Amino acid sequence: MHEPADTLNGAAYARVQGAIDAASGAIAGFALLAGARAFMFIALVAWREPVLGGAGLMLLALVGWIRCCLCPNVSSNSR
Repeated sequence: MHEPADTLNGAAYARVQGAIDAASGAIAGFALLAGARAFMFIALVAWREPVLGGAGLMLLALVGWIRCCLCPNVSSNSR
């Protein structure tokens, strides 16, 4: 027996929403790893200019990812 189309679309929507949530969580996590002060500044900029804030958040995430790759004990060096 086939399921209705709206049930399949709901499951696909839930999977996509879960993937978006995971990706945004990873971006925010790496951005926080780059530096809390910089993250707060970018968050305040994003409040006023969403596109610029999003670009800044992606840049911070890149810096945090590089820092995570190059410094394996970066999480234990919290200040």
